[in-house]
This record gives sequence, structure tokens and C-alpha cells, in this order.
Amino acid sequence: MGNLANVTRRDALKLGGIAAFGALGASALGGCAPQQAASAQAETGDAGTGPSFLQAPEPVTEFAATHEFDVVVVGAGESGLSAVHTALEAGAHVACVQNINTAQTTGNMAASIDLDRTDEAAVQACVSFINWKSDYRSDRDLVNVWAHHSQEALAWWADEAAQGGVESKPHEATLSYHGYDIHLRANTYFHVEGNHNAAALVIAERLAQAGAEFFYNTPCVQLQVENGRVTGAICKNDQDEHVLFKASKGVILACGDYSSNQEMLDYYAPDTKGFSLFTTYRDGSALCAGMWAGAVMTPPTHTKMIHGEPSNVRLEMPFLFLDLHGERFMDESCCRMGYMNNFARPYLAKAGFQDSTAAKFFSIVPSTWEDYYDGWKAEAPYDISQYNGDNKVDPEKWIKADTLEELADAMIAYAEENEWTAMQLDRQRIVDSVTRYNELCAAGRDEDFGKAAEYLVPIEGGPYYAIPRGSNKLPAILGGLVVNADHQCLDAQFQPIEGLFAVGNASGQFFGGVDYPMDIEGLSIGRAITSGYVTGAHVAQL
Repeated sequence: MGNLANVTRRDALKLGGIAAFGALGASALGGCAPQQAASAQAETGDAGTGPSFLQAPEPVTEFAATHEFDVVVVGAGESGLSAVHTALEAGAHVACVQNINTAQTTGNMAASIDLDRTDEAAVQACVSFINWKSDYRSDRDLVNVWAHHSQEALAWWADEAAQGGVESKPHEATLSYHGYDIHLRANTYFHVEGNHNAAALVIAERLAQAGAEFFYNTPCVQLQVENGRVTGAICKNDQDEHVLFKASKGVILACGDYSSNQEMLDYYAPDTKGFSLFTTYRDGSALCAGMWAGAVMTPPTHTKMIHGEPSNVRLEMPFLFLDLHGERFMDESCCRMGYMNNFARPYLAKAGFQDSTAAKFFSIVPSTWEDYYDGWKAEAPYDISQYNGDNKVDPEKWIKADTLEELADAMIAYAEENEWTAMQLDRQRIVDSVTRYNELCAAGRDEDFGKAAEYLVPIEGGPYYAIPRGSNKLPAILGGLVVNADHQCLDAQFQPIEGLFAVGNASGQFFGGVDYPMDIEGLSIGRAITSGYVTGAHVAQL
């Protein structure tokens, strides 16, 4: 392809999504054992120092078995499955090793650019938009890979899943930036039991039928390096024996992130401290193996993805926000879900980082909220939202009461029922906070936080609504190994490492901000599928 920048399913579904997979991956943990690699020395400047996960073990040289392939893909998520497909389609002999006993993804939707309706100027505007939303830390070449190949990659994914009986419901949206209209199209699986993972399971089945060989419960613990080239993945089987998977063309790390490895989180994404871990199997062990082989990690801090309340509840409008004490705590102009997580840190700290429900709060909304939506959306299109895909907010899911006192009681009851253990709500404090806010609205000047006058809408007249907000779960970290436009891993001198590639959340430089931007819904999964799709074909042709 050249430079890519220029151009048992039923049983798994019964597990009920990602929460159940924690038990599956428990036996695969421990890959990042405390033991020092050249890449670690490059990062720390001193051999023997730095975090334990950068300390490489002695190379494994004896194996219970050796298998030979053209391409070895580490990870059976969306990026790994996509890499398997295109490598297989290109004629390669492909193995996929996975640390748990099934293919596994998360999320509900995956985004692409509709290139039939979006010209190149608008495509480049989209690339610039993502870079802006990433604090200008994105690698433009990598974003261009998604921009130019996502339509093809996601069309394949949707068709392959549909042939296995899992249909996508496409969602279309238009993003306007710098005067250009960017037409987006996403596969969505909100309506399917198991969501996006249901599609992954049938795709894995179909790829196995097409000739790819899958090895489950086989975590990658090291990479084999010969004369500076990565030549295979060293894994452990369910008998705790080392097995070598030789790769004559290359190893593709599609292992996802490290969001269940607390030591790596503390080092690369310290602002996630206090949020509870979403899984046990994203332990970062294959990322460690990549670093031990000379690859380097994207500089911290890494982008955190922390979602909040259910999509049919979520309303991103700058009304009154009340914290766990029932007190106002911010200028609500910053109302987007992702960025709201940053306001939770002081509360998590006060809870000693031991109670993740300290990140919770309430949005207090007047009955007239819809009167303001269109005007505010027109003025701030990237900040105001009442949708997640096609899922619109449902006020019937909100807490509702005819008086402020009744609303306060209902909020307290909700917090207790949902075990928001950090909440210290008091009825009178809630009423007093709303009363104070209404006084500021009447004056048209926010003496407490300086919110823009256009957003100073009083909470009065009834009925009154309270929307549960905030999150205490960390589903993903978007930071990985430094790669070039071909998704080939780079060393500390930014030179490509022969035979080693990384895709999806195992690769870095696509995102760069503190928080995951929600403006292009499904961008993370869309990027993962696309990066695997183009890289599998590229490596197979080497």
C-alpha cells in the first residue's frame, strides 16, 4: 500500500457485555512483571530506574511449541480482527493470539467519513478539527489514514457482521468546521444484545472459517527479536508454557490499552486516579513487550475516555450543576461529558481516591429547557447536544418533581438507591443553591463563577428536573506506542523497528488531549477498525 497517509458466540453474548469478561481475563494478568530494556533506559536516562513495567525480563529462548506464520496479530478486538481480515485477504498465513477466551470489543458505534459526499478540502478540515480537539498533539498522517480509509474499512465490518446475522443501523451526521461540511457515517449496534461486541464475535467466527488461526487464552508476554528485527510473539498457553509464534512478515500489536494496569495508569495518565477500572484483562502486557523490544510510548499524559450516564439521559446544556454536597461548583459553560471529568479530581482526592462515586453530580434543568436548545446549539455546535447517535434524551428517565424540596428529596433517594456512597446531599442545601443561582440569573451577572449571561437561565416555575451526571468508570485510555504513517513502531530515535506494528489503542498519536473528544461519535472504534484494516494489508504485502 505504500505510505498509507496518502492514499462459543452465544455463550459470550450471555455474559452481558464487558463487565463479565473481567473473570475471563483474570488468568492472563501479570504480563508486565517487575524486571530493564533499552527503551526503558532511553525514557528514564538511567538503567535500573523507572517504573517496574519498563524493566524487561530475561528473553525466553525455550518453547513448548513453535508455530510459523506470515503475520501474527496480538489481540482479537476490532483493530485485531480487521488486521486479520486484510492480511488474510492479501494471501498471508495469519495467526491471532488473544489473552482471554473470546474475541472482545466495547462500545456501540464506529465512525467513518462519507467520501462520496465529502470533498478533499472538507476531509482535511476534519483532520484539522481532530487535531484541534487533541490539543494539537495528533499526528496528521495517522488521522489521514482514518479519514481516507474509514469508509472502506467500516463498510467491510458492517457487511461481514451482517453476513453473520448482526445488522448495523447506520447513523449519519454532518460536522461543520472552517466553513466545510464533513459528512460522517457510523455503524451503530445500540439495538443489538452485546452491542458492538456481538458484531466482533461473528466476524471472528467468519475469519476462522476463512482460514485465520485463533489462539485464545494465549497472552503475549514477550516479542522475539533477532538482529534488531521482531520475528515473533512469545505467548503463554493455558498450561503456562511458552509458545513461539514466528512471523516472517511482521507482528501487529492490536492488544488495546492498559486501562486495567494501575501502575501504568499512574505513570502515563495520572489524572485517572480515583476512577474505577473497567476491566481486568487490559493489563498492558503486550504493550510492555513492545517497549522491551525497543518501541517507545507516546509522551504522557494520555487521553482518557470516561463516559457518563446512559445515552437516553445525557443532556449537554449549561444549566445548573450541583456537586455531591448539593452545591454549585463551576461555570457550567463547559458542559460536554468528557471534559466534565476534570472537575471531579478534587472530589476524588477528598475521598482519598478510594470512592469513585465522588465523581458524580447532578444537572438541574428547568421545564423550559427545550426553548433554549436550538439557539444555544447554533452558537456553540461543539458544546451543546441532546443525542448519542440517534438516541435522543428522554426526560421521562430524569428525576422529576413539582417543587424544589421534592426534587431534593428525590435526588437524595436516587443517590442512595444507586449506591453513590460519596454523596452528602442535604435538602436545604440543594434548595439554597438553586435559590442563589436564580438570584444571579435575575441580576444577569454571575458573581460566583462568571458564566456568560446568555446561559443564566433560572430554575423556576416547575416541574423541575435533576439529571444524574458524571462517571466513576474508566473504559479506555487512548495512548499507545509511537508509530509512523504505516503504523510501524518507532524506537527512541524515531526509527522504524523492523517487523513490529501497532494499531488501535495500542498505537498512539491519533488523540492527544486530556479527554476523549465526543464531537465525532464513534471515532475511537472507527479509528481502531481502520488502522487494523490498512495495516493488515500493508504487512501482508511486505
